[in-house]
Amino acid sequence: MVTKIINAKIVLPDEIVCGSLLIRDGVIASVCGGACDAECDELIDAEGGYLLAGFVDIHCHGGGGYDFMDASAEDMRKIERLHLSHGTTTLVATTMTDTWEHIEEALDRIGERLSDPLTIVGAHLEGPWFSPSQCGAQSVETMSRPSPEKLTELVEKYPFIKRFSLAPDVDDGFATGKRGALLGKVMAIGHTDADFDQTVAAADNGYTLVTHVYSGMKGVVRVNAYRVAGAVEGSLYDDRLTTEVIADGKHLPKGLLKLIYKCKGADRMCLVTDAMRGAGLPDGSVAILGREDGGNVAIIEDGVAKLPDRTSFAGSVCTTDRLFRTMVNIAGLPITEVSKMISATPARTMGFEDRGRIAEGLRADLVIMNDKYEIKNIILKGEKQ
Repeated sequence: MVTKIINAKIVLPDEIVCGSLLIRDGVIASVCGGACDAECDELIDAEGGYLLAGFVDIHCHGGGGYDFMDASAEDMRKIERLHLSHGTTTLVATTMTDTWEHIEEALDRIGERLSDPLTIVGAHLEGPWFSPSQCGAQSVETMSRPSPEKLTELVEKYPFIKRFSLAPDVDDGFATGKRGALLGKVMAIGHTDADFDQTVAAADNGYTLVTHVYSGMKGVVRVNAYRVAGAVEGSLYDDRLTTEVIADGKHLPKGLLKLIYKCKGADRMCLVTDAMRGAGLPDGSVAILGREDGGNVAIIEDGVAKLPDRTSFAGSVCTTDRLFRTMVNIAGLPITEVSKMISATPARTMGFEDRGRIAEGLRADLVIMNDKYEIKNIILKGEKQ
């Protein structure tokens, strides 16, 4: 099967080229500046739109009324379909703090779904190894201490776990980070009360990623009248750490988005939705964060999920195309840089070497957007959706 995309502004890592792209059997065969006269089975006219690498979301809890904590295989397909319609061609299914029984039940179902996935490539355990003081909307009652032994057990039972988010400042946090890294897993600092020095030390002990920077972590505080830098500052400082950014225009204002970019650059920023089951539902909806039987109630309001008392956000209802628009329209960043943050950097961070960029030989996961950065076409493994 040969597909040709014409009249496209092709977004490459460091430039935008006007031309055509050829796909052969689900793989990018060539990128042409200008016209391409090769014969094809299917022709897609981009009509002057932007042709980008498909979006890679490495932190997503659900959407469309469903959550990976209790979703069936069919429910997961609906989650995948929702996010695919917004440009997510690769998705890491994310669990959250709960009892180990419920987490492992969720992993069992994710494993079943991976026998015939659409966009899911593995799992992300966000919790329960967190600092209670930085719980956010996650359950304090089911939080526990990090354990290298439990991590090893989980990896052996569920090899499709791609990453863990945990607090390195909690007892055994460094040992667990080191064990996970030795086992080839991406270890992320998250929901942590770590200070600057502990955050930098975490990078010495296997941690390479920071879960939703600024959310669920300590910034500068005063201790006996003296200022002490926190995990936020350590994350921005240490070049070994890549930061997740929830760029929904709600979790972080314009100024902080620009500050993160100045400190980290596009090669160390991963745009993530952190979407909960309320993604895709209208304002005014009520959705449960986590399992419907036991999770926290969240109100969808002003384009974000909030706890009923409005003291905290309860995850996001964002989609990846909204992340893209926020970084271009609000933060004012170049399209090539935003494309890296939403595709190339998360793919590289997770070790997905066959996707995330437009280059010959890579998977033909592609998104076409118009000049308003609205989705016009989606190609998954070479097939128009």
